[in-house]
This record gives sequence, structure tokens and C-alpha cells, in this order.
Amino acid sequence: MAEKKHGRNVGITETDDYISIDDLQALHNNTGVSPINLDYYGSEKCLPGYSFGPYVRSCYVLHMVVDGKGELRKNNTVYPVEKGQAFLIFPGETTVYQADRKNPWHYMWIGFHGYQAGEMIERTGFSPDIPVLSCKNMESIRGVMEKILNVRDLTYVNDLKRMSGLYALMALLTENGEGIHRIIHKGTDSEAEYVQEAIRLLTSCYQNKIKVADVAKQIGISRSYLTSIFKKEMKVSPQEFLMNFRMEKAGSLLTETKSPINVIAMEVGYSDSLSFSKAFRSRYGMSPTEFREKRPRLIFRNERGTYEIEYPL
Repeated sequence: MAEKKHGRNVGITETDDYISIDDLQALHNNTGVSPINLDYYGSEKCLPGYSFGPYVRSCYVLHMVVDGKGELRKNNTVYPVEKGQAFLIFPGETTVYQADRKNPWHYMWIGFHGYQAGEMIERTGFSPDIPVLSCKNMESIRGVMEKILNVRDLTYVNDLKRMSGLYALMALLTENGEGIHRIIHKGTDSEAEYVQEAIRLLTSCYQNKIKVADVAKQIGISRSYLTSIFKKEMKVSPQEFLMNFRMEKAGSLLTETKSPINVIAMEVGYSDSLSFSKAFRSRYGMSPTEFREKRPRLIFRNERGTYEIEYPL
């Protein structure tokens, strides 16, 4: 029977031809308010004809084919993919992908989310209409992925190593050069500029009693207009973004420091610990004390399918 996730567990499944590290987003509390976060990653030498899907992801999932070939299917279109190419699955897309029956692929994958993830992807040349790209620097990409795969323990240092690997991967994909001419320069988009400035103000002043109306006034637009364009761009309101950001910071402080709850409450913008605890419980379903005591742990399995995850590959 598959073991279900509990609390903030991270699953590692490893066989001779398959390794998967899952649910790392639990370590970052999955608020979506960070520029980019790593959710899961892995590698597999697929059996002939192995397929996955149809399935819909909640984050971006990049597959890098280091050997063999197969195909990606979405929107009634088939995209052949071979060694040296990568394919990207966007959030909300229904996809199926299948290994070739004679020369099955070996691919590595990485899933990620964040409010800057879309812009990073745009700069690589990927788009919903262009989900497959050739990578002339695939060996370098493979090297970065192998380093990420070797990072296992749930330590702060290893978290930095994983995130630095994700940024290095984005740099290599951007450096790859394909699609650079398709970049849309955000500086010409006033709405995007307003939203980015609002994010800058919210994330730099979250420790204070900042109000959305104050942010809008400082930017020079109305509160209702800011809320409208913010929700269109970020899928949440500015107030929800601020709340999520505060809770994410609180989760990090609870995990990484021994500061008292009332001190952490003040550090994330709450004048009293009772209001903070109420907001924290509403967001995470447990008190700050319970969250701190429920330390993340690794669950190791040597058989595929024995760790039940929320975000399948």
C-alpha cells in the first residue's frame, strides 16, 4: 500500500533506473509568493513504450531528454522529442508523453513554481505553442541536474544548493539562445510594471502595517485598479499576496530559528501573537508551535508507487 504524505514529509524513491525526490514545495509552504521555488525533480530510464497521462500539473515541469526519444501529446498535437531536446509542460495543461518503443528515452525532470517563473520561461524561448526546444548545451544541463539529484538531506545548506541549481538551469536554458528574439520586454507593459512595483513594496514593507491603499497611492494608481491588475497577473489579490508572504516568512523563521512565537509575529507584521496564531492556523491548519514541532522528514522507498504524492510527475 502506498504511504500517504503526512505533514511536511519529502519522499525519495530510488531504483536502478528511476529516482524521484517529491514534495519539496512543502518545505517552502507552497504559497507561490517567492520568485521561484523548486517542487520536485528526478530521472528515469524509461521502459519501451512507457507513457504517463493524461494529467494536469499545478506547476511548470521541464523534461530534459539525455538519451533516446519519445513524444509529447497535447491539444491534439504530437511533438516528437529526442536526445538533446527538452519539453516543458505548463500549469493547467493536459498532457500525455510516451517513450519510443525501440529507443526509449532517458529524461530528467524538474518541477517549479513562483511569480517570476513565467518570465524566466519566456526568456528561454518556451511557450504553450512551442513546448519543445533543442539544447546545444545539454551536457552542461545534464551536469547541473546530476548535481541537484545528489542533494538529498533536508538542510538549509542543501536547500540553497538545490535552488542555486535551479537558477543555474534557467541560466543555461536562456543561454541556449533559442527564442531570444521572442522576448516581450516587460518595460513596455505598464500593468506589469505596476504589479512588479507593488510586489516590491509589499515584500520590502511586510513587517510594517502596510495597506494596499498605501501601495496603490505610492505607485500612483487607484486601489481598485491595482487589485484588478494584480489579480489578473498573480491570480490572487494584493492583500492575499501579502498574507501569504507573511506566512511564508513565518514558516521559515519557525523552521530555521528558535525565536519565540511573539517575536516572529512582530517580525512578520503582527502586533500581537494571538492574531498571528489565528492567521497562521487559518493558512496551515496548525498552530505555529505545532508547525515548529512537525519537522520535515525524508521517506525513503525502493519501489515506485509506494510513496503517494500530491504532484505526480
